Amino acid sequence: MKPRRGFTLLELLVVIAILAILAGLIFPVFARARAKARQTVCLSQLKQLGAALACYQQDYDDAYPQGAYACFADQTTGQSIDGYHYTCLWALRPYLRQDDLVRCPEQEGWDYSTTDPSRDTHRPRRGSYSSNYLLLRLPPAAADAPASAVAFCDGYNPWADCYRACSPGGSLYERIGQGHYLGRRALPTAWHQDGLNTAFADGHAKWLTLGQLTYGQWDPALPPSSALARQPITAPAPP
Repeated sequence: MKPRRGFTLLELLVVIAILAILAGLIFPVFARARAKARQTVCLSQLKQLGAALACYQQDYDDAYPQGAYACFADQTTGQSIDGYHYTCLWALRPYLRQDDLVRCPEQEGWDYSTTDPSRDTHRPRRGSYSSNYLLLRLPPAAADAPASAVAFCDGYNPWADCYRACSPGGSLYERIGQGHYLGRRALPTAWHQDGLNTAFADGHAKWLTLGQLTYGQWDPALPPSSALARQPITAPAPP
């Protein structure tokens, strides 16, 4: 009877090397698939936000829920009678199935959850979607092209409004367009495979690269034929 021959050290090293190569090929594929799944979930949530906006308008004679803050809040200070700042996302809460629909599974935009009463100021406390102040402050049915007017998109602020003559750190370019929130490399704004999910005023939602999002889509008051309306938000708006 012949003695059994075991693996040599060289053979084991070859097998380990092959497994390492296969893992290096397969794991990035799995990572991309998981990222794509999170992107799809986020897009679905934004579609539901768009549907919630449509339901809100049906209930309130085509009115939008106001700009940075919901219509029942003071539009200058943002405070309501109970002292909290209720954003437009909060105004849509009755039309959403669950509160977590305003939080992207890929990236959290802001978090006001705290036990410190002085910092527990905003509702929703946590979220990932910026409301378009320039659209949502308009009077009823004032958006001439709702299919191209951005209502919500991925963002680190509950709202985004100004795009020129803004205070430092307040422009659309600084908050979204330049690719990083306020220039902070750890906070990329195109967090879904180099793009961002966007919901439009007519209720549909789609993934866009930053270069596909224009100032005309953000500001419904801009004449469509103007150069600025066609300019991507990846470049600062002229003063």
